[in-house]
Formats: sequence, structure tokens, C-alpha cells
Amino acid sequence: MASIMFALFFAIIMRGFQRGSYAKMKENAIESYSGYLQIQKTGYWEDKNINNSLAIDGDIVKALEKDERVSVIIPRLESFALASSGESTKGVVVMGIDPDKEDKMTKVKSYLKSGEFINSDDRSIMLAEGLASFLKVEVNDTLVLFSSGYHGATAAGLYAIKGILKLPTPEMNRSTVYLPLKETQNLFSAEDRMTSLVFDLYDLDDLAQVEMDVRNKLDGDDYKVMGWEVMNKELLQMIETDNAGGVIMIAILYMVIAFGIFGTVLMMTNERIREFSVMISIGMRKTKLAKVVVVELFCLTAMAVLAGIVISLPVMFYFYYNPIEFSGDAVEVMQDFNFEPVMPMSLEGNIFVFQGIAISIISLIAMSYPTIKILKLDLVKGLRS
Repeated sequence: MASIMFALFFAIIMRGFQRGSYAKMKENAIESYSGYLQIQKTGYWEDKNINNSLAIDGDIVKALEKDERVSVIIPRLESFALASSGESTKGVVVMGIDPDKEDKMTKVKSYLKSGEFINSDDRSIMLAEGLASFLKVEVNDTLVLFSSGYHGATAAGLYAIKGILKLPTPEMNRSTVYLPLKETQNLFSAEDRMTSLVFDLYDLDDLAQVEMDVRNKLDGDDYKVMGWEVMNKELLQMIETDNAGGVIMIAILYMVIAFGIFGTVLMMTNERIREFSVMISIGMRKTKLAKVVVVELFCLTAMAVLAGIVISLPVMFYFYYNPIEFSGDAVEVMQDFNFEPVMPMSLEGNIFVFQGIAISIISLIAMSYPTIKILKLDLVKGLRS
């Protein structure tokens, strides 16, 4: 019981951290940038050029916003620019946003580390913390943005830094500049144009139906509707690869558990051969004795599984509300791989169900040995053992 209990405990904890990390990666991808769904001009995803921006009828957007499944639709105008301050220069992503709508989904205001949040009518910017550190700038400093605008127009501007953000996604934290949407359109000479409309939904389960409804309301030749999974293929492939490694580790752990269980059952059975022989010789049927042994092993396994789940719950709840935050060199390593330096815990019910089922299957297989041994028992040899 103890061996099963502790093996199950470690399997649940390990799987909980894995699933929690995967959920955090997906949450960061959806809520910090891509949203659940985006409308783009056809060809923009393959060639992220401001010339592939779109101008969409406001009545269509209002009609889509009335959908009860949609929380908010966020307009964005994104492009690339050179950001310069003093002798420091770096290529950056300029993200033109509607500050109020953007905050409803990405909670970007909560990432504000210093300064103030921008307003829709501002001519100032917010910088990601990593970028501000590279450029050696602070709040109230000025930053030069230089790029190519819509249809080759020159895009250049001098902007005061109103706030500095600590974004959860390392890649964005190293290269993102936020600018009010109207000012971004002025900068790039792209009046009333956007590169995407980002949808935030109340429930992920509604995604497929909402995506279909949006496609039906738009001209398929001019616009492209993309779900979050399409926009985050690399992330999902990485998760699948890592998950496969996790499954292999769990399988190895369960192989160890299986040998432990089988060894225990083998020992218990062989030590009780004389007992079984005596019981059969005084009239007990072999099939009934086999059932008794199977029920005994099943009860032991069930209690061990229940105990393993019970002792894992406090640990899982603790790390669910207090995720592990990395420090030191580990932070830089994880950020280099575009991971947030935190390891959260998942409380998904299927983690417990899967581990319990796996242990039960192993135990059922192990139970076949005493059953076969009893049914083929030679009484004379058994009584002499």
C-alpha cells in the first residue's frame, strides 16, 4: 500500500506541474496577445506588412460585438519600427491598441510597473520592461520611432514614455511598444486601418461556432478568420513534444510500480500456498478462494490509490495558489526559450482519474497470478510446502 501510495503521489504531482505549465503557456498566448479568434486581411498572416492591413465596415463590427458569446472585439494596428534613444537602437513591434478594450482581455494595465497607463487620445507610449532596460530609458524619457508607413510613406515620430510594463511573455517583454490606435494610424499614415480584430470569448467551447458565424458574415476572399490554435502552432507542437516526454516518464514510473506490485503479490501468494491448500482440502472451492484473494488485493489497491490522492491534494492546492517562481540563472534560461519563469499547478480532475485507472489496470493484471495459481493448485504439494 505504501509503495503504491507514494508512487501515485509523485505521479500526480509531476503530472500536475506539467499540465499546469501547459495551461499557463496557452493562457499567456491567448490572453496576452492572440486572443481566441482574429479577423485579418487575406495574406497578412503570411506577410505581416502594414500594406496588408484591413479597413472593415463599422456596422459589421458592431453586429459581431452584439454576440452574447463575445466578450470584446479589440482593434489593433501592428507594424515594425526602429526604436532609438541616445546611442541605443533596436527593432521593435509597435502595437497600436484601444487601451480600454485591450485591457479587458490582456489585462495589460495590471502589468504596469512604473508610470501611467495610456489613454486613447495620448501621443505617448508604453514600453516593455526588457526593451526599456536595453534602450536605457525610463518614464518621461523620449523615444524615436522610425519605420515605413502604409504604401511606402515615411513613418517617424518622437514620443514621451508614459509607462513601463512587465509583460508575462518574455519575447514580448523584450520588444514591444504600445501606442494608442489613433496615433499609430497617424504614424503609419494608415487612417481607419487595422491589421487585426481580436476576439475575446467568454467560453473556449464556443470558439468553433463563433468562428463559423464570423466567416459567414464576412467576404471570404478579402478577410481571413483564424483561431488561436492556428496562430500558435509552434507552441502547441512544443507542448505535444514535451507531453510525450512526460508520458514516457510516467510510463517508466508505472513500470517500477508494476514490478513492485507483482513482486508483493508473488510473495504473498507463495507464502500462503499451505493456507490455501488447507482451506481447499476442508471443502472451500478454488473459484471462491480465488475471488477472496482478488477482493483482498483490490481493497488494498483501492485504499492505496485513495491515500495517494488524499496526500497529494494539500500539496497540489498549495502550489496551485502559490506557483513556483524561478530565480537566478534559471530565469534567463527560461526566458531564452520564451517561457514565463513560473511553474504553476493544475487541478484538472482527469489527472487523478488517469492515475487511478492506470494503477487499477496494473493491479488487475497482477491479480491474475494468484488466481491462476489457486485454480491450478496441487493440494498434496501445497500441504507439504
